[in-house]
Amino acid sequence: MARKIDEDKIVRIKEATMQTIVENGIEDTTIAMIAKNAGVSGGYLYRTYKGKQDLINELYYDKVTSLYKELEFLLALNQTSVRPLIESFIQNRVIYFLNEPIASKFFYQLLHNENFSATEDIKYKSAELMERIKNIGVKSGEISANTTVYQLHYHILIYAVDFINFTRKNIFGQQEVTINDVKSLTENILKILK
Repeated sequence: MARKIDEDKIVRIKEATMQTIVENGIEDTTIAMIAKNAGVSGGYLYRTYKGKQDLINELYYDKVTSLYKELEFLLALNQTSVRPLIESFIQNRVIYFLNEPIASKFFYQLLHNENFSATEDIKYKSAELMERIKNIGVKSGEISANTTVYQLHYHILIYAVDFINFTRKNIFGQQEVTINDVKSLTENILKILK
C-alpha cells in the first residue's frame, strides 16, 4: 500500500510542478509552491528530488523520451516517405495540446527557457533520429540534401509546438487550435525542408 501512496504522490508532484510553472514561470516557481500545490511536505519533495531543477529535468526527460519513442514507431511505419511521419507527429502534438494543455504549455516553456538545456544523451538521440528521417526524406525527394540536423530538429520537433502555443494565445482573436491545423502545418514544414 505504501508503494501506491508514493506513486500517487509522485504523480501529484509532477502535475503540480507543471501547473505551477505554467502559472508562475520557471524562475518564479519554488519547491515550496510545488509541494503546497501537490499536497505534500517540502521535506518529502526534497527526499524524492534534489531540488526544482532535478524535478524539471525528470519531467523533460520523460517527455522527450516519449517523443523519441513515438518518432521511432513512426519511422518503423514509414520507411519510404516522411510526409506520413510528419503529419502523424504534428497530429499527435495537436491532440496532446487539446487533451493535456498544462503539460503542453509546460513543455513549451522549457523549450524557450535560456537556463534549460538538454543532456548529451538527449542531444545524441535527437541527432540520430533526425539523420534517419533526413535519409528517408532525401531518398524520397521530400527533403533537400542541404537541410541540416538542426533545421530538421526545429521544424519537426519545435515548429508545431510553437505554432500551437502562438495560436493558443489567440493574439488576433480569430483562431483556436484545432485538428484542422495538421494539414497546413505539414505542408508548411515539407515546403521548408525541400
